[in-house]
Amino acid sequence: KRSGFTDEERRRIVEFSMLYAIAMQEKAGEHLREPGLDLVWSGEQARTEMYETPVSNIKGFEFLGRVRSFDNKYWREASVRRKPAYLRDYHLDEFLYTKSHARRRPKIPVTDAITIVAWSDHYYYTRKWGRRSLPPAAKRFSARREMTLELAGVIRRVVRDLIRRGAREIQLDSPAATQYQTVEDAKLVAESFNETTRGLDGTFSLHSCFPPKYGYGILFPHLLEAKNCSRFSFEYANRDGYAVGVDDGRRVGYEDLKLFRDYGYEKELGVGVVHVHTDRLPTLAAVRDRILYAQKVTDLPPEKIFVNPDCGLRTRSPEVAYAMLGLVAAVPEDAGARSHGRTRRPLHMEPGGGDTRLHRLGNRGRLDRPDSRGPLLHLPRPEVRQGSGMERGGGVRLGEGQENL
Repeated sequence: KRSGFTDEERRRIVEFSMLYAIAMQEKAGEHLREPGLDLVWSGEQARTEMYETPVSNIKGFEFLGRVRSFDNKYWREASVRRKPAYLRDYHLDEFLYTKSHARRRPKIPVTDAITIVAWSDHYYYTRKWGRRSLPPAAKRFSARREMTLELAGVIRRVVRDLIRRGAREIQLDSPAATQYQTVEDAKLVAESFNETTRGLDGTFSLHSCFPPKYGYGILFPHLLEAKNCSRFSFEYANRDGYAVGVDDGRRVGYEDLKLFRDYGYEKELGVGVVHVHTDRLPTLAAVRDRILYAQKVTDLPPEKIFVNPDCGLRTRSPEVAYAMLGLVAAVPEDAGARSHGRTRRPLHMEPGGGDTRLHRLGNRGRLDRPDSRGPLLHLPRPEVRQGSGMERGGGVRLGEGQENL
């Protein structure tokens, strides 16, 4: 069945996929003494994708059409026609459902204002600033900045409501942080983060990916003005080689980590260790050395290193995604034993950028069948517990921007 779903059927499918994503993360590396990730999420299964869902639930936007983002992936671009305003907390039902079924601590990914602005048409603000007597570049930046900060205020209310209902770990997703490669825009990334989290009590992190070919350097040192940010989680593995080693020549993808050391950064770092746009899996030894190299060049203690995929796993099959999560779960144990001489896990594990969505779920037959890329992979089955909603319908509201399965 691919069409004609009732609202109840849609809700049950979404809730099953949320339970499935949670189980994948909590049971990743099931052969280990301590399997699973320390921080988990429900894979954004209740969202259409990271842009459309928030924009559908913020006043002031009108959708224009579909735009290609990567490979065969598209998003619906919107135009801001009037000042954005809060409509509803579009992640609250999703969070409450995840919180009630996750055994590990949930980390909520929230698309930041920088990314919504970068992926939208700025009609309302460009018309407003177009009347000013400023150079064209100054008009464009001023329009972006005003739109960004006003959106940050809307998102702050979304985050505030999540915190009031028990959320503690919130990740602002900013894949577009390096899209506008100017000093002013780099400063705006930090300003937007501070405005979104202003006056709120929680653990806030920032994830970014897809930097230009010369890396994240354009953001420094201005990014470090995001004073409320406890952890920066960036993608590195997609620019790295598969060889084993902890020297600069073997770990070219992790060169940007030196920026944190050079600017005296002492907080936490999330280090991407698996490339999410290929099915090719690195060896555990190579992933271990990526983490050991990160520790070496940042001078940070192990407890401040978080191990994660480069980004979300939405483009991977469930089999490959589970294998990648298994590497994330395994490497702290291995790196801890080798770097500390004892068999405990001094590092933390978390999902990648906000979207671990499993687009191919249900289209690949038996999920534990032999795969041509490797051995039999037994994926975890989500447990249907009393009150999960799976036995009688659900607890996740399918709102605007969430109806497409």
